[in-house]
Amino acid sequence: MSIKNSFSMIRLWVIVVLLGGVISACNLENAQEITLDWEPEILAPLVKGDLGILQQPSIDNIDFSIAIPASSLGLDIYTGIVPLVPAFGPIDTIQRNYTVTDNTNNIIFESVEIDSVTANVSFTNPFPVSLSAGMRIIFRNQGTTTGLITHVTTRDVGPNETYTFQERALNLILSANLEIALENVQSPGGTNLNFNNLSDLTMDINLQISPVNAIVFAPNVSASFETTDNFDLGLGNEAENLEGNLILKHNNQTPVNLTVQAYFLADDQTTIIDSLFQIPSPISAGDTATVTVSSSSLLNSLRNTKFIRFNTGFNTNGFTNSVRIEGSTQYDFQIIADVKVKLKN
Repeated sequence: MSIKNSFSMIRLWVIVVLLGGVISACNLENAQEITLDWEPEILAPLVKGDLGILQQPSIDNIDFSIAIPASSLGLDIYTGIVPLVPAFGPIDTIQRNYTVTDNTNNIIFESVEIDSVTANVSFTNPFPVSLSAGMRIIFRNQGTTTGLITHVTTRDVGPNETYTFQERALNLILSANLEIALENVQSPGGTNLNFNNLSDLTMDINLQISPVNAIVFAPNVSASFETTDNFDLGLGNEAENLEGNLILKHNNQTPVNLTVQAYFLADDQTTIIDSLFQIPSPISAGDTATVTVSSSSLLNSLRNTKFIRFNTGFNTNGFTNSVRIEGSTQYDFQIIADVKVKLKN
């Protein structure tokens, strides 16, 4: 999401009005006390921006772990100090599944079309035997046999040794349901090996996705995310009272339903001074409309606002089919102040 503020023109306009008043007062022939009771009207954009559903942060950076127990390698048959463990492998049957979800464990997407994905992987061998070089670690979409990313280990990984690698793949479709397979797992075995306190091999995985060109959402899914930016009405101490409306103009080019809320924050970026709506405003797929908010208390709260936080949600509630969104589709919005300003005497 990008947000732009448009306050400098408001401050300049107020200064011009004040300066004009001073000049007029100086031209009076008879000295007299003057009461300035002006209520200039301002029609000006406060905030404008655009939101791309493809900016959904849960899609950009995916972190998860998978566990490989000793039983996957047939090592669970050993206990204590073992005089001889023969060489074994290759093993091609180790598979683990992972589903990309949001913080509430909901599936965000069915698939994404991306220019590149970079896999950063690290694991420490917890077993008392070495894992031979040549082990294949393969990422693929569940239900397919084609590997999206494949790495072949370049060295033996001894007991308690850590192995890390990075692999990058271009131009692919990534499903929310992933399969990570380990193939050609071999070991030379060993003698006098300690199998006490045997634990799983944990593989830590980070997927960096950039950029997302298109995304397919499943029916009846939802997610939300937020962005915060500076906000200063720009009237300083000149304004005594504001009356009028805030106008939200929006154009939802996306084929999914949205909800939007704007919170006006204090200096600490946490304290909420006020909000644009009492409840988030629903915006239907493809909707272009104008929403007017009339609240004198809200307008006057803006004078103490230092930050604005946009919280945007999207959902496919009630959809019967999956929906595909291109990278060019977005939600455009603009908040306009249509206010009458009472200036201090």
